[in-house]
Amino acid sequence: MAALRQMELWRQMRSSPRNIFLVAVALSLWRAVDQPSLDIRFGGTTASLVPTDLALVALAVSCVVATLQQGARRIGWPWLAAGGCFVLLVLGTALANGAAAFVAGAKVTELAALSLGALIFIRDRPSLEGLVDVLLLVTAAADVVGLFDFVRSGGGRQSSFLGEHDFAALATFPLVYGLVLLFEDRARTRRAWIAIAVGGLGVVFGAALASLVGYYLALAALLGSALLLRRVRLRPVLATLGVTLVVTAGTIGLRAGAGDLGFLQSWFGKPAQRPGQYAGSWSQRLIFIYVGGRIFLDHPVLGTGWTGNEPASAYARYLPDARRRFSDQPVRYFPRRDGEFVPQQVYDQVLYELGSAGGLLLAAMLVALLIASARAVRTAGDRVAFLPGVWTGATCGAIAGEGLFGGTPLAALFWLTIGLVPALASLAAAESKVASPETGT
Repeated sequence: MAALRQMELWRQMRSSPRNIFLVAVALSLWRAVDQPSLDIRFGGTTASLVPTDLALVALAVSCVVATLQQGARRIGWPWLAAGGCFVLLVLGTALANGAAAFVAGAKVTELAALSLGALIFIRDRPSLEGLVDVLLLVTAAADVVGLFDFVRSGGGRQSSFLGEHDFAALATFPLVYGLVLLFEDRARTRRAWIAIAVGGLGVVFGAALASLVGYYLALAALLGSALLLRRVRLRPVLATLGVTLVVTAGTIGLRAGAGDLGFLQSWFGKPAQRPGQYAGSWSQRLIFIYVGGRIFLDHPVLGTGWTGNEPASAYARYLPDARRRFSDQPVRYFPRRDGEFVPQQVYDQVLYELGSAGGLLLAAMLVALLIASARAVRTAGDRVAFLPGVWTGATCGAIAGEGLFGGTPLAALFWLTIGLVPALASLAAAESKVASPETGT
């Protein structure tokens, strides 16, 4: 309880602009479908107004006011330009697809307010720690619900109140934050292990292979940064190795128990004795990648336009070829001819819904994150140097496990990372200037 009372979050909540940002982050990590809503008719469809929408509008207004008062030096124009063009492309193409598509696009792009909030309000270490506290508390709450459901259901993957992929993606953030603290500051060991325990449990319960890959990418960024900064010590390396083994074993164990690791048996085991013997979620993803690729090849410039879920008219013509290409897969793994095509990951979703234009903008945003992460390592020497790279890696992995949908924690984490990484790079640069001998300090 003492650790809970001493969280930086409570001090940050005394600042009006920052508390709006932190509340918006917390609400964005709560699935919109589970929030109280007010349904509004819009152009022949229904738009649900939830508390997160109001918080994001308030945050956007706060960002504009703060920019007018403080100037635009901290905005980070390269990231704003790439993100802004991506938002306009989503909304423009969605509008051409009708009211329902426009609502879906607006729900995704309104979360870009989190990017602006991070760029403007994460300006010092206390504000960073306040944000981490929000991520920790939400993950801890999800862990409690997940543990209860795990015991009640007799095991298996848990969605908690987030969804499996979103749960694992969120939990990766405090997990790698805790590992960073082990490399950075021995005096913060208790906070480090709290974050590791809370995050590690969530990653295992969610058991999302994409987030596990994201964790490995974050781990590579952490160890690479530690080598460059000459922060490699035996104790944190051994601790990181132990945590990695536990998280990997837990995730693989839950997925194996659900029969989702047939691809390992198909690669390394005996040949299948019947069609579809090793079928699992991995093979369904391959089918969706194939169909999505066909859509992209027929719409290479702007895609089909943003729709959220693709209507049958966009993909039904490719189903016969897909069934021939994956003839050994169960019928239930294919999209229904009279249903919808639900994106399985962000990377191909952007390509077939936004075409090469969207793909280039997404690539520009991710490359910008890598550049900012490298800049932070060059200019800082502690957690501010490590965190941009590890959170970028975690996000790049997580978005391979689920599409971008408004009202989901994964979409919120994606947009938060887009603003948070350059904000931390700017913080590192500002601290470096203050500490420079040329300043006389």
